Amino acid sequence: MRLFAPAITVFAALVLSVLPVLAVQTNTARPIGSLSAAERANLPDATLVTLSKTGRTVSLGVLRSEHQLRLQRFSDAASLGKQWALQQKTLGALASNKQGTLVPMNFSTTNMPGQNQFPLPADYLAFCKAAAVTACLYVPYLQGTDFCIGQVCNDTDPLINDQQQCTSEGGTIFTDGAGCTYVYPLQYLLDFNAGKPVARGHNNVTSSANCPSPFGVIVDRGVVNIGLPMANVLTSRAKSCVVSVFVQ
Repeated sequence: MRLFAPAITVFAALVLSVLPVLAVQTNTARPIGSLSAAERANLPDATLVTLSKTGRTVSLGVLRSEHQLRLQRFSDAASLGKQWALQQKTLGALASNKQGTLVPMNFSTTNMPGQNQFPLPADYLAFCKAAAVTACLYVPYLQGTDFCIGQVCNDTDPLINDQQQCTSEGGTIFTDGAGCTYVYPLQYLLDFNAGKPVARGHNNVTSSANCPSPFGVIVDRGVVNIGLPMANVLTSRAKSCVVSVFVQ
């Protein structure tokens, strides 16, 4: 037995020297675009990936948790919009005893600078339509895969790589295989008919706003302009702004 001890020792040393290499190889992050749909769904939670848009390295387990939170966000958007609608009715009643006719919101992306080449995400539409206001911005808590540019912010779900599902949710799939990207506007502009001029000291346009700081709000004769500075977007909570405008 003693004759083989050195050989065993050498063999053990070789195995131990290889193990760290295997561990490094196992934990090496793969580009998210290189994973198939089946791999995104079935690889272990500990699998590391690198997101192409932000360079963030994260485990599939974290992405799966963020995916579930995102699904919940889409599901809750309409009920959240209805809550804001109730608040807005109260504010509107305080603003004027004779409100007039509500100016409806125009959901054309031409009213949202930087948005016109992208569809509106389903949760944005659900929230703003349920709120039933003249102008609306809804910027959800972006689940860690976000990036902002110009007057829009983007939220990408790396686990959705199916074109039909992405399109049905108001998202866009780019050619880099990063996943489904949802684009949210940070500004809304609307020109509206303010009616005939009225006598001095009177105003046939009234408005109410539920827009916490740092949203900016301008309601002038025939113009509504609301916006959120991009530097104030990336927080741990959603940000919303709704404005109701009434014309006598």
